[in-house]
Amino acid sequence: MTLKTKPKSQPTAPAAPPPLPASIQKAVDAAATRAVERGLASRPNAASPSPVTSGAKDLQMDAPKGQEALARLGVRIKAQYVEQAERFGIMHKPGMAALKSYVEKCKAVGAFASIFEQGGAIWTRETHSDEVVELLRADAILLRAGARTVSGYGGKFVVGRINDGPRVHWVGEGQAPEKSEVKTGTTELGAHKAMALCPISNDLMRLGNSAASADVGREVSQAMALEIDVVGLYGKGAKKPTGVYEVVPTGHKSAITGTTIDQVRSDLKLKLIKPILTAKLKLAGNSPFYFMSSAHLLFLSELRDAAGYVFPGLQDLETPTLNGFPVQATESLYGKGHIGFGLANQLWYGEASAMETTVGEASGDFEADQMTLRAVWNGDWALRHREAFAFLTGVTYGDAP
Repeated sequence: MTLKTKPKSQPTAPAAPPPLPASIQKAVDAAATRAVERGLASRPNAASPSPVTSGAKDLQMDAPKGQEALARLGVRIKAQYVEQAERFGIMHKPGMAALKSYVEKCKAVGAFASIFEQGGAIWTRETHSDEVVELLRADAILLRAGARTVSGYGGKFVVGRINDGPRVHWVGEGQAPEKSEVKTGTTELGAHKAMALCPISNDLMRLGNSAASADVGREVSQAMALEIDVVGLYGKGAKKPTGVYEVVPTGHKSAITGTTIDQVRSDLKLKLIKPILTAKLKLAGNSPFYFMSSAHLLFLSELRDAAGYVFPGLQDLETPTLNGFPVQATESLYGKGHIGFGLANQLWYGEASAMETTVGEASGDFEADQMTLRAVWNGDWALRHREAFAFLTGVTYGDAP
């Protein structure tokens, strides 16, 4: 005979407590948050503190001071370098594993994060998110002097009317101001395409740190900055921006009087500064500056008379000044025989679109153990007031006899 057992009764789940009133729940949450914060604050610090996420250093600490934009470009280039190495199966080469680890860490650093957000396959071009003007500012004298900049405007940007500015009219009571007749055209920024090809050694590319990334960025920016200055001053032709020298009036291009100390001193004032003042353009607030080649700068810095150095402000070659105005030295003026003076705030540089970079091998790169970076961008120069710059021509200061 089988005995039947009475099934055990299942325990009844307790009923859920009624929700607290909203005001009480809010007070409880706030009290709990404060308790957790006090608990975390009371914990002793670790002996060797480290970042919580990836162990990557902040850019401000890791990259050389003042070279953050260069480091950002360098990291973008190194990331493309790793992508290509993975594509061609050469990650086994020395230094590649460490480089990939460095690139992965950079993705967690706020200063680098945006350059990894463009996406795309490893075969496609990547767009560098920094403005070209910020990348070039340290090396391009026209940007460093204070030229105005605008970016991301596409194909055309109207700066304003040439040689025109605010006008003031005196009118009688109840009368409308008279309109001035404007016969000049507009100052426009276009989108001229430029391409830079820069060979970079594989050894430098494989170094996984932000200092090396800044070095890679500097390799690119210096080549670009020199060309930006050349076209900004002397650009001519359908494919290039029109340079300042092609725009200024004939009266703002004057041959030197001579090479004696008095003639040099007079020319640097009367033939460079006076034409701009005569055009009723103010120096104050317009970032006035001299620009010349390094050879002319060194010659003028050594010029002496009975009282000593003629231009004592040129003794500081890091921040030289002439007649109280900053001096920018550039090799874009080498061999031109020119010294110039201008108002940088009247000059505009436009970056029509972001810069695109691609890393690959060009002819001869394999034997030289290097890679070639191709950078493509669209930009233009425009001078608002044509009388804002002046040039000394036929300058022979410091030339070999």
